[in-house]
Amino acid sequence: MAFNRFRPTSHFIAPHSWMNDPCGAIYVPETQEYIVCYQWNPGTADGGNSAWGMAKSRNLVAWEDCSPALRNGTSYDRFGVFSGSMTSSIVDGSRVLFLFYTSVSAVPIHWSKPYIKGCESQSVAFSTDFGRTWHRFQSNPLLAIPPKRGATTGWRDPFVSKWEALSALLHVDASTDYMLVASGERGRGPQLHLYQSDDLLDWQMVSTILEVPAGSKISPTSKLGFGMNFECASFFGFGERQYVIVGIEEDHRSKHHSSRYLLWMSGNLIMEDGKPRFKIKSHGTLDHGISYAAHIFRDSEGRITQLGWADEDVKQHVVSEQGWAGCLALPRELYEISKPITKVGGEEDIWKLDYSSGTMTTLGIRPAPQILALRDRLCPSSLERFSSLQSRNFGIHATFRHLSGKEKFIFNVRQSPNSTEITKIIFDIQVGLITVDRARSSLENLGSSSPDSGPFHLLPTEKLQIQIFVDNSILEIYANDRFTLTSRIYPGLETSTGASYDFRDFNEENVEFRCWEGLKNAWPSRKMEESDLVDMDSPLEIIEEKMVIVSEDLVLDLIPSG
Repeated sequence: MAFNRFRPTSHFIAPHSWMNDPCGAIYVPETQEYIVCYQWNPGTADGGNSAWGMAKSRNLVAWEDCSPALRNGTSYDRFGVFSGSMTSSIVDGSRVLFLFYTSVSAVPIHWSKPYIKGCESQSVAFSTDFGRTWHRFQSNPLLAIPPKRGATTGWRDPFVSKWEALSALLHVDASTDYMLVASGERGRGPQLHLYQSDDLLDWQMVSTILEVPAGSKISPTSKLGFGMNFECASFFGFGERQYVIVGIEEDHRSKHHSSRYLLWMSGNLIMEDGKPRFKIKSHGTLDHGISYAAHIFRDSEGRITQLGWADEDVKQHVVSEQGWAGCLALPRELYEISKPITKVGGEEDIWKLDYSSGTMTTLGIRPAPQILALRDRLCPSSLERFSSLQSRNFGIHATFRHLSGKEKFIFNVRQSPNSTEITKIIFDIQVGLITVDRARSSLENLGSSSPDSGPFHLLPTEKLQIQIFVDNSILEIYANDRFTLTSRIYPGLETSTGASYDFRDFNEENVEFRCWEGLKNAWPSRKMEESDLVDMDSPLEIIEEKMVIVSEDLVLDLIPSG
């Protein structure tokens, strides 16, 4: 059936219809559950937003649908409840969840179009029952006027969290909360605006913590640019080093999917003219493929966990026929890699060199440890059996040792018996490039045939360690815990379930290989047919009217003073 033809089964995905950005992820210790919200447009596979869909999980692998947390309102958010974040506070011994979002009162909104006065504002809803019901704040919006007013190119996606390094720099209490709002100024360039609060309701601007010229390079040696506007920004730190992640909106010259990509930056917080600023020291691409709208949160063990939206990359008639669009990439852990200073090939910009300590650091990214549960009770198969695999859903872990630096390793997936359809995942060690070759991924030319690729250079004497996840139309590739690439493919042949490999003359005794077929279903309580949860012609009827307006007095009673 069209609904299931390209639908992933082991990934986070809405029950039907269009979905995009992950937003509002949090771990609730009292229930020992994760909540993840996402931008949802129920009732249509076309892009748009009328709700925050919501699901819960105990392990970030198996999910259960919940009633949506938000839907469009009637005034300041009547045209959209855009992305944001979630945090919590203990109030009189009980946990209160706060859901921050961009409330939209007018459209269109895009950096290339004139900014409509009042179109974007920042608002909050909260829950006192661990996310079962949500209540808008009566005094919304919390922030109504962007700092650059009519010159604004965007002002959205509030990310709220504590920031220990910033509080220390400002000499304020470590319990202070900060809100980072992605933005831009016409005629100047992308910007990040920072606000602070002691009660999660009264927000005061601190500074424009990062301001860059439109279209400029991130560094003189970088191949990456800042684009025209920032989206979906977040921050975190590892000791003295601070990290900022942003979505980059580019102009028509962009080579990225839909003219956008994910950028991470490492640096320091400094005081400049009495205001805190973020000083970039190193940077890189967070995902070299289609993943966008990065959202971070801490898991039950305090690890930085990142979610990202995997858009479709297929012709519109396929989306219309299947009745849904988009999913999330698998949860990923962000951490810091530290190594002795050595030659780094063609990726100087991703490393921060500290000659005083003799170490260099970069951002590490790998599948979250919870993802191991996807292969629970599965017996791995060997490399010898890989070429007889027949599957749309499997995971690979491989290590290549004793490398000369001239190797090229190819894994072929979603392969038809005569290779009429085939997707090649290529690790070219000599060139320093990882590529998903989609030239023959779809005999019917349903999806894009252009390659997804990104630079990757091994360090001297380093092994190549890779993980690959294939889940119907989505591919995820990981290398050495510092490279990720998400791609989408749409084979037209039912027989395109084979696999093979080509390592040239490389000695296979130096390859450690395991493959797990039939990864766990992420939605065990869902039906796997066209959803009968909603009337697709009445998209909002599924959403119970549970949003109530709560007065400021009540909220202030709930929130501890100071």
